[in-house]
Amino acid sequence: MTIELKTFGNYKAVLGESPVYDREKNKLFWVDIDGKKIIVNNLDTNEENYYNTPDVVTSLCLIDNIRIIVTLRHGFHILDLTTGKILPFLELQNDNENRFNDGKCDVMGRYWAGTMNLDIENPKPTASLYKLEGKKLTKVLERLYRSNGLGWDPDDELFYLIDTPLRKVFEFDFDKNKGDIYNKRVVIDFKDEPGRPDGMTVDEEGYLWIAHSAGGKVSRWNPKNGEKVFQIKLPVLYVSSVTFGSPEMNRIFITTMSRGGEPLAGRLFTTKVNIRGLQSYKFLI
Repeated sequence: MTIELKTFGNYKAVLGESPVYDREKNKLFWVDIDGKKIIVNNLDTNEENYYNTPDVVTSLCLIDNIRIIVTLRHGFHILDLTTGKILPFLELQNDNENRFNDGKCDVMGRYWAGTMNLDIENPKPTASLYKLEGKKLTKVLERLYRSNGLGWDPDDELFYLIDTPLRKVFEFDFDKNKGDIYNKRVVIDFKDEPGRPDGMTVDEEGYLWIAHSAGGKVSRWNPKNGEKVFQIKLPVLYVSSVTFGSPEMNRIFITTMSRGGEPLAGRLFTTKVNIRGLQSYKFLI
């Protein structure tokens, strides 16, 4: 596979994360968690727009042409893209040990979002994975350390979740009609890999693409046997997430952090690949 990695857009994030591609608009949405911004890149015009948030913003899902839903520190909020106004939608109660982290929507329009323990060096298993259906919030998993990258296989029969401090990727059976996950097992172990598993996406063949935080790369894995089949090295150490985009869905977009201090740290990177990704789903409000 020929890789021609380049930066995209001009924004330099403190902590870039959660890239989501809007195929209808040919736009890429992503967040700067600590910069408290949502960035929108138009792939047709190369125009770049920014929206400020009142607190750390950690993930997002599309709703329609003028609205997205995002997770801030302790709750879900809706952003009006025409006015820039952001309004509370649903708040977590009494969760001072954790904050929201990564999240995505499933094929039925549910927003799955996890939290992370705030002690980065010595995390405790106080975090959870939540599922938002309309205005109904359900706690799906408990005793997580740092719920991170997540995704579904192409048939929407399997669910994947990373718990970063454990350096493992877990697989569950997924009932898309009920929105239930069960039969947890480890499919990928990062024990021999540089860095820690962070954000993740899934391609049309069901392989997982995982960002290596403090590992300087994105790797592609076969979840059936836990083997790494390919990797892309970046000129920055702290790589945070990855998703597919472009009308052909054969381009990947990679978010990074400024933490390493390299000249291109915090920038958004992109390259064409010879595999297509899966589309993102919208939140059903």
